[in-house]
Amino acid sequence: MVDFGICTPGSWITRINSGHVAAMMIPLHEGIPARHMSLFSDVCYWTYAWDDARDARLDLRPPAALTSHCQRLDRILDHPEIRPHESDPYCQALWDLRRRLAELPDTDQAIRVTDGMRRFFHGCHHWTRMQRNRAIPSLNDYLLARSDDCAGSWMVPFYPLIGGYRLTPQEAADPLTLVLNDLVPLVGALDNDIVSYHREAAIGEFNVLDVLQKENGYSLPHAVTDTIALRDRLMTLYVRIRDHLARTAGPHLARFAHDIGYIIRGHMEWALETSRYRTPQNAKTGTLHDATAFTVDWSDHPADDSPHPPELPAIAWWWDHIRAAEANERSGREAPPARP
Repeated sequence: MVDFGICTPGSWITRINSGHVAAMMIPLHEGIPARHMSLFSDVCYWTYAWDDARDARLDLRPPAALTSHCQRLDRILDHPEIRPHESDPYCQALWDLRRRLAELPDTDQAIRVTDGMRRFFHGCHHWTRMQRNRAIPSLNDYLLARSDDCAGSWMVPFYPLIGGYRLTPQEAADPLTLVLNDLVPLVGALDNDIVSYHREAAIGEFNVLDVLQKENGYSLPHAVTDTIALRDRLMTLYVRIRDHLARTAGPHLARFAHDIGYIIRGHMEWALETSRYRTPQNAKTGTLHDATAFTVDWSDHPADDSPHPPELPAIAWWWDHIRAAEANERSGREAPPARP
């Protein structure tokens, strides 16, 4: 990032230590290629830098300018063989990341990562317009938007590349895999909404806590309690799917389902120590805000472990797939042995 002029040593983006979150998200397995870990870390750095730049850069404030910028990023993902002519450091750095991604041996999984990055750009574009219009949506619509804005869409498909294994096309298209692609990032996003609430409030933005306060007339503490409950119900679903795949799937899909859980753990560990949330800087004014008094209480038991979906159509269908998979598993165990 320094090489492309995005930041300088000791600048804000280097102090938040995005590389640390990448390290904490990577499960420890023998034989993980160093260049794969380095690439994942660099994409994390780029993502957090670009996320803050959307607010800090005056040239990206007009909606049309942001739309054009996202279109240029899309084109870079499509053509890693062509170095972009733009001098924009984010375009140049993204080209370098995309070129390195194209050099990895698993082209199918690399395409899934770039598709996830494209979804992230589109989600961020929609999210930024929503924030600037101060258009606080319903909880259901918020969850739809937040799942695209939180970078998990490219992180999750990166895990087979990090681990040096491959999901078959059938495994990648498995309904439970598709659920995990959205479920795990959303758990992390709700965690992030809690720890970053003061950061958003300082720059006049909203997150799920504001959504719940507006939609249900909640106090802030009540909104925090409900967010934790929703987050824990989602986490319970993740564990349920992970354990089901550990029993029934092939070794690569089972490993994938297990390893992406490190996204949740790694993000939370980092979020509780990084200056991005402990002493957040207003990207528009440069002002620092002290949030060092913020604490988190850990629990061994979920606030909500209901096995049933919430009344939120955006995510309720996820439970349909695990119920169907568990029913198939039971029918397979209960089927009589085939006659010789």
